[in-house]
Amino acid sequence: MNSDALRALREKFTDVGETVSFADLSEPLLMDLALGWHSGRPFAEHAAALLSRIDTIPEPGRAAELAGRALLTILARRRAGVVPTTSAENVRLLGDPAVDDEGDPEGARAFERREQEYSSLSDLTPPYTAADFAADAAGAFTAAKTRADEGRKLPPDRVGPEHRLALLGTALPPGLRAWFHGDRVQLSSSASREGAAAGDAAPTGDADRELLADATAWKFVLVSRALARHRDAMAATGVLDGQGTAVPLKLLEALLATDLGDLARTALFD
Repeated sequence: MNSDALRALREKFTDVGETVSFADLSEPLLMDLALGWHSGRPFAEHAAALLSRIDTIPEPGRAAELAGRALLTILARRRAGVVPTTSAENVRLLGDPAVDDEGDPEGARAFERREQEYSSLSDLTPPYTAADFAADAAGAFTAAKTRADEGRKLPPDRVGPEHRLALLGTALPPGLRAWFHGDRVQLSSSASREGAAAGDAAPTGDADRELLADATAWKFVLVSRALARHRDAMAATGVLDGQGTAVPLKLLEALLATDLGDLARTALFD
């Protein structure tokens, strides 16, 4: 994240005028508002300060409204199952202090709901090791391409639809889910039996196993996306010079130790 996003926001007011609505914003700029950071704090806070200087409406609470409304706009465009009560073209970034004493309560609620979903994802985080990830990488990507029909016959995802705001309305590929509900769940069941013998609690019942399978699938996807983003950044800055194509083990272990909520905050940023 850099100052280019703030510059793009200023240029939007120059091009369109004070009637700029969320419908006028590009998806990259909406992503910046929803998830971006700049100079150590959320980009939405910088945007809120900029807007408050223009229309003089107080800044407190505005960043949450901006981030939440940007998120709602993204999900509506992606037809991700979240339909705002107020459409993006009817929500302006600038207001009139003489009449605007309500702000954007729907945007604020969306922000709060997403924060709750992040916490829920953190609570769902399954144990996951580098050996687990390596085993899944050997089979899950192939399964995503070859087992789609099998995956479509599975029960609904227990994680994605309940966390649409945190996961940006993304969905697990059906074939990949087939791997985690089939081959992968057999591997984890063996590990669970070994853990139970050592005194660790193991999931019981089909519902628990299905939830574990979906949570593990999401862990795999989010870690994979985060690996790609971090590796691309390191390659661009020369950190990986001379290391070939191997994924740095310390990076992988750090991401595997990150819970689902924190992964969702960063890994899904396009």
